Amino acid sequence: MDRALVGRAFLRFRRPREATQIWVHLADASREKTASPQLPTRPSSNDRYKPPPAVESKKPWYQRIWAEEVSFGHVFLFLPVALGTGAAIWFALPFEPPLVQLWSACLLLAAACLLGRAGYQKLSLAAAIPGLLAGGMLLARFESDRLATIILDSPVTTTVTGVVERREAVGDQRWRYVLNILETSGPKLKRAPERVALIVRGKTDPLQTGAVVRGRARLTPPSGPALPGLSDFSFPAYFDGIGATGFFYGSPEILGAREAIGVWQQAVQFAFALRSYVGDRIRQLNPGDEGAFAAAIVTDERRAISPTVVEALRSSGLAHIVAISGLNMALAAGIFFVGLRTVLVMLPGVSARLPVKKVSAFGALLMVTAYYCISGFGVSAERAYIMMAILLIAILFNRPSLSMHNIALAALVIIVLHPSSVMGASFQMSFAATAALLACYRIWADRAHESDQALVSGISFRSLLSGVSRVLGGTLMTSLIGGLATAVFSIAHFNQLTAYGLAANLATMPIISLIVMPSGLIGMLLMPFGLDQPFFMIMSLGLKLVIAVALEVASWGGNIETGRAASWLLPVATAGLIIFSLLRTRLRWFGLVILVASVCVNGLMEPSRPDLVIAEDGRMAALLSGASASVTTERPSEFVFKQWKNALGLKEFVMPVVTRVDVGKREAAPESNAPVTRTVSGKTPRHALTSKEIALIDKALAIDQLPPLQMPRFSCVKNLICIGRSPSGARVTIVSDTRLTGYACDKSDIVVVSGSPFTQCRSGALLLTGSKLKQTGSIEIWFNGQPHPGSWMLVSALQGNERPWQLHRLYDWRTNTFQPLDDETIRRLRVQ
Repeated sequence: MDRALVGRAFLRFRRPREATQIWVHLADASREKTASPQLPTRPSSNDRYKPPPAVESKKPWYQRIWAEEVSFGHVFLFLPVALGTGAAIWFALPFEPPLVQLWSACLLLAAACLLGRAGYQKLSLAAAIPGLLAGGMLLARFESDRLATIILDSPVTTTVTGVVERREAVGDQRWRYVLNILETSGPKLKRAPERVALIVRGKTDPLQTGAVVRGRARLTPPSGPALPGLSDFSFPAYFDGIGATGFFYGSPEILGAREAIGVWQQAVQFAFALRSYVGDRIRQLNPGDEGAFAAAIVTDERRAISPTVVEALRSSGLAHIVAISGLNMALAAGIFFVGLRTVLVMLPGVSARLPVKKVSAFGALLMVTAYYCISGFGVSAERAYIMMAILLIAILFNRPSLSMHNIALAALVIIVLHPSSVMGASFQMSFAATAALLACYRIWADRAHESDQALVSGISFRSLLSGVSRVLGGTLMTSLIGGLATAVFSIAHFNQLTAYGLAANLATMPIISLIVMPSGLIGMLLMPFGLDQPFFMIMSLGLKLVIAVALEVASWGGNIETGRAASWLLPVATAGLIIFSLLRTRLRWFGLVILVASVCVNGLMEPSRPDLVIAEDGRMAALLSGASASVTTERPSEFVFKQWKNALGLKEFVMPVVTRVDVGKREAAPESNAPVTRTVSGKTPRHALTSKEIALIDKALAIDQLPPLQMPRFSCVKNLICIGRSPSGARVTIVSDTRLTGYACDKSDIVVVSGSPFTQCRSGALLLTGSKLKQTGSIEIWFNGQPHPGSWMLVSALQGNERPWQLHRLYDWRTNTFQPLDDETIRRLRVQ
């Protein structure tokens, strides 16, 4: 056979790196005088192409390493990296880039392809990078325009009529429903969201999918960042299509049922109905947290698990087990694949006629598809399904299933379908752990290849002990590498680390792999025949052990609060992880240095704590002194308060001194308003207070006796007003009753009120109204040792409201228009 034909065949069907190695081997062999009658063997996946020593010695070391890196042909691995980076840039910008410029930049990608075909490789690379970045930005723009989710502008109580799209158990006999809104009334919303998530409390029968219901409900828009730099919950709500959340007052009225229109809608409705049935069946067979945990692993209905267990799982680093992620999908597919292959191999007639491995892979593909269909189509489940489907399809086409190319292909598919997922912690942590594991496995395989050749064949006590040690060592290294790879994302997104996550995962992974997932898989396969109860009981027993481990590890105090991460940490550390995972030469260690150095530098930096933080609703504020915080309410919002605590590294909390004053709600006489209204500009408050009532408030607050304290503390009149003084002498007032706005302007340097008849204090005090805070989000203020606003530094959580998931903050329901306020305070906050 002609060697040229053999070379062309290998070049056509093998990977680029292997093809290059084979071509070089054939070229060297053709120059030999004595030809070998054997064809070249396929090179190992761990082999590397190295240029001839004479050529290699003439190049500088960095060029030699780069040439070796290029020889691997891993350019495809950086395609999803470039597209994902472009999408992340588009989402992170405070403004929306013009569409014309994005299309113009994408023309560079076409130019890069033409230059590459013409042989101008360097010019092609220079044009491809900005072209791919622009392509990622375009994908993000298309997803945003395609969804166009309407988000509620402000909290409201209204009567809602809608169709139940899906339901989920929340716990304590409560249900959470996603409704497609048909109508709102009393009041009728001018800009009503299309989909909302509402909770029904009390002992009621669950509503069925497709039911048309009507009821009085409290709707609330998703919250913004609790502090500058933290997560904006409007972002995932927008891309999930949820415009508001809330609850029904009582049980909603069932008006009938609406059949799905179209084959696709009927299929989706059937999938959600089947999901609800499976979840209810598992929880019915195994009540309590164990059954809720089992239902969460199978159907992704996680809200039925008690808050105590959820917090324990989170603190112990086991929260990833609850969500349908790569671990669950991989275990389910692997157990089904191995089980089916074992059964087929034991049947001689079948194994002799059918490709057992491919049949098993196809069966596992059908199984994970069914698993995904009953999981609720969540983003994490979709990502895990795509990754596993690509790995199984690779087996069908005789390709290596576990490779970096398949992981890159899965990432590329997800980025094209859902570019917004690149901003989520789930996407980042999943691919970071997978890529790091593959990279470390590749390094280990390179070093262990020679030692594997020396293993003694046959079964013996020594080989059995070696196998057990390898399993335990593999579990240990997998947990360790996965934990280290995802640590930076835990710091950036959650401001904390789990100290004992490695111990918890080592203790629970054998239980999950050997008891929970196999029994759950068998139970699901036998559920249509009614034989599932024994296996789900075994599954619940295993999960009971997992919960016990989680509670025990959580009692050790496993959370390490890292404080708010620097803005540069996530992109720099991610770049280092990408370099370490995707490169093959010694250059990869440079990425590891970047990753470790960025985490260490961030950890050595002192947390930046402001002097005052104000929540975006204007109802809660805190004066900070070191790691202590004085708050304005005895029962602060746990959702916001916990984020403040983790981000700012707070250790001590000082509750306010609260008194009560009886204040009437009548219309005051005009003359009683004079002492107050002379200090403000604008309209007269409608329900002004009498001088006698103001004197009672003065006495209760004891404002004149408030000294600048090293440990500040708020003095409050319940449901009316709170006043505190910072160590620099600045007086801060939180107004609950708008009739006291003018009074607060007289007495304070900064006034926060949810609603006000005027926008500025004539006294010169800084007035932050609800309409301003709606645009700026939460605010941090540094007093810089001065009591007057002119010397302060203010930073807002939102630096722009032009993005689609923030546009609702500009909406005015009174005029039914988007009218940004032209306010000096907001402009000043935008400049910071």
